[in-house]
Amino acid sequence: MLLVLSAMPEEIEALRPRLDGVRISAVAGREVLHGTLAGAPVALAFARWGKVAAASTTAQLILRERPWGVIFTGIAGALQDGLEPGDLVVARELYQHDLDASPFYAPTVVPLLGRAALPTDAPLSAGLLAAAERWRDEDPQTAPRRIVHADVATGDQVIGTRQARERVRQRVPTAACVEMEGAAVAQVCEEFGLPFACLRMISDRADERLTPDEVFALARRSGAGAGEILTRGLSAPAARP
Repeated sequence: MLLVLSAMPEEIEALRPRLDGVRISAVAGREVLHGTLAGAPVALAFARWGKVAAASTTAQLILRERPWGVIFTGIAGALQDGLEPGDLVVARELYQHDLDASPFYAPTVVPLLGRAALPTDAPLSAGLLAAAERWRDEDPQTAPRRIVHADVATGDQVIGTRQARERVRQRVPTAACVEMEGAAVAQVCEEFGLPFACLRMISDRADERLTPDEVFALARRSGAGAGEILTRGLSAPAARP
C-alpha cells in the first residue's frame, strides 16, 4: 500500500474521485481514505499544516498502515526565477530553512542526523517525473508547462513578502520552491527507512499574499494534477514493489 499525504483538504477532495472502493477510517483525529488508484492500493490523508502536524500524521499512519512508500503533494511558492503558477516541482532534496541548532550544528542541519539535505527516493521520484512528462505529452492543455526536479525548502511560516523570500533563498540557495511540510515528512520517512517522494505545484512567487479563496482554488488544482500523475505513475508495472 502507498501512503499519499496532502498539505490541504481541498487536494484530498480533488483526489478522491480517482479512488475506487473507498473506505474511511480515522486515527488521531485524522480521516484516512482507503481504496485503489489505477489498480494500486493507496491510503489518502490530509497531513495538516506545518512541520509538527505533518510529521505526527506521517508517523501515525506509517505505524498503522505499514505502507511501502510515502508521497507528499501540495502547493508551494516559487523561489527560482522562471517558475510560474501551475508549474511542477518534483523534489530532489528537502531542507528545513528555519532550523537552526547553533552552536551545536550549522543552520539547517538536522540534529543527530548531522546533515541538512533530506533526499527523496530516486526510483520513486523518477517514476513521478516520467508520469508528469507523460501527462504533458498526452494532454498539453492541462499539464504543467514546466516540470523540474529540484530542491525544496520547508519552514513553519507562510512566505509572502520579498524580504521573507530572500531570507529563504539565502538559507537554501538551491531550492526551487518553499512550503511548510515536506522536509518534516522526509525526515520521518528516513527514520522509518521508507521511500519518499514529494510533488509541489507552484502557486505564486512567495512574495505576495494570496486570498484564502485563491489558495483553496490552487489546492484543488494541485490535487487534480496529483491525480493525473498518480494515475499514470501507479499504472506502470515498475511503480509497484
